[in-house]
Amino acid sequence: MPKPRFAKSISCEVKGHDGIQIISDKVNLPEIEGNSVLVEVKACGLLSCHYDNSALFQLLTKAKKNQRIGVGCDIAGIVLAVGPEVTTLCVGAAVVGVVPLDYEQSGCSDFVVLEEFDVAPKPDGVSFVEAAACIGDAVKAYTALHYLGRLTSGDTVLILNGASPFGSVCIQLAHHWGAKILTTSCAEEEKSLLLQHNIEALHIIELNQKNSSLKSLVMLETGNLGVDIIVDQGLMQFCQQNIISDSDNRLSSVKYFPTKHDVISCLAVGGRWVTSRADMQLDPPNSRLLYLRCATLGFLFEQAWMMSNAQQGRYQHILMDIMEKVASGIVRPNVHKVISFETVLEFVKSGEGTKGYKIVMARE
Repeated sequence: MPKPRFAKSISCEVKGHDGIQIISDKVNLPEIEGNSVLVEVKACGLLSCHYDNSALFQLLTKAKKNQRIGVGCDIAGIVLAVGPEVTTLCVGAAVVGVVPLDYEQSGCSDFVVLEEFDVAPKPDGVSFVEAAACIGDAVKAYTALHYLGRLTSGDTVLILNGASPFGSVCIQLAHHWGAKILTTSCAEEEKSLLLQHNIEALHIIELNQKNSSLKSLVMLETGNLGVDIIVDQGLMQFCQQNIISDSDNRLSSVKYFPTKHDVISCLAVGGRWVTSRADMQLDPPNSRLLYLRCATLGFLFEQAWMMSNAQQGRYQHILMDIMEKVASGIVRPNVHKVISFETVLEFVKSGEGTKGYKIVMARE
């Protein structure tokens, strides 16, 4: 088969003051050289309009005019060609990985060109859809809990908004590593989804009009000790006055998101707050509250693994360990719908939402 020179691709393009436009067109593929590998994309996890990757959307809003970022970065596929310096992969190998943002390629394409260190072998027992549905969220959860949160068995973890694709994987990993887990829900639909995990060590905190104080509910569950780790997906930045707007800019259901002071107040002595909010600013009273608890604030941006050549070995370990956990059933993605490449553009423009579930583009 001749090496393709172009790829059909769907991506977001920044249009300055005109906002973000969804583009579907043919793009030139980079040359296959050095450690490069050409991957035929069989499945790609798409972003959810309800539970966005906040770091990606912050990059979009601050990106240069006409810069493109893919509507999906998490891919699984088959290697079609390898560069002369590739030693760990061969043509025909099934792989899974995350497309780095600075490559300016969309995972929602028929082909992508990556480095061999950006992908890991896909186990035979894991489908392309399952691999693409969970790899990005699992890398993010792995980074939050293991590297930033330094989770050990017996720790108590608070996962804000656990009824999301990332929150679901975070709960499963924390449970596997022996943590007691607290998570929040704002609706019966979210609570029902969380109960599907069937984890005895999972405690659901319902934030609603009657119970809107996170601190009091967390302290009740922990005997006034607080939690060791808080994982925050950065959603607070999109929710001014605790209200989320839908795709038509109409006010939808009221959501109860804790304030920064409320979050810090839930930490135990020596606790770690891990957030995806890139523009986090703490007022002096909140900084003092962290200081008095000897607590730390860590910033979660999983794409950082792909920005440093010195971390390639560690990143490879994360990818392979995740795939082992998916193959053994420790981590299971919540796949709501599988759509074809031809319907992705319509789906993205429609703004269809799926609370807690993943939408995956798959090819035959």
